[in-house]
Amino acid sequence: MVESMNSVLLKGRAMPILRMLDFIQEKLGEWFYERRKKAKETFHRVSIWAEEEMTKKMDLACKTFVFNFDSMLFRINSEGTEFIVDLKKRTCDCLEFQLDELPCPHAIVVINKRYLQKFDYCSNWYSKKTWLKTYEGHVNTVGDQKSWDIPQNVHSDITKPLDVEILQGRKQKKRHIPATESVPLKSTKCSRCKQVGHNRTTCLSSPAPHPYSKKHTEKYSNLQ
Repeated sequence: MVESMNSVLLKGRAMPILRMLDFIQEKLGEWFYERRKKAKETFHRVSIWAEEEMTKKMDLACKTFVFNFDSMLFRINSEGTEFIVDLKKRTCDCLEFQLDELPCPHAIVVINKRYLQKFDYCSNWYSKKTWLKTYEGHVNTVGDQKSWDIPQNVHSDITKPLDVEILQGRKQKKRHIPATESVPLKSTKCSRCKQVGHNRTTCLSSPAPHPYSKKHTEKYSNLQ
């Protein structure tokens, strides 16, 4: 989450402090409005993400067989593996039902067989009501600086800048990557044959080999 915020607010970090705060307020206000509008427009009882996840699980639940123990306890056979689903306790042997608090594929088969509603077995955190509650607040602006009501003791206080040494050169914008964080390696792509793993110089598919390429070296060594 922090890294996502850093990438979005990268533009505002170069601004003066007051303008940067306005930039952050505008961005947060925009996010809250878009998500609040999206939550109001949905006609499901759960969030769009939860509805999409349960739809995917319904496709996975096609190759399963259901055996009743009683009205709330069922045995599921899925591709030779058996699972026990308890709708009353909202548990399944696959552990997905109780960990995600969202019906797993085995529970969805049972729910559909009993003609129940999947939404009744979802956690309250996935509900539309909770979704709206999350973004019901507003990130209010501080208004124009001229309209601020500043106490006299604060207004008369003079804040001096910190006595720090300003380093020469261009300021760093990218963060330092710690040694504990893995960095994905960039793969080399040839501009001639568009293959990955080598560059134009070492390309073996070129009609006229480069004098430093492996193809040219092998040809020259054979002539000797």
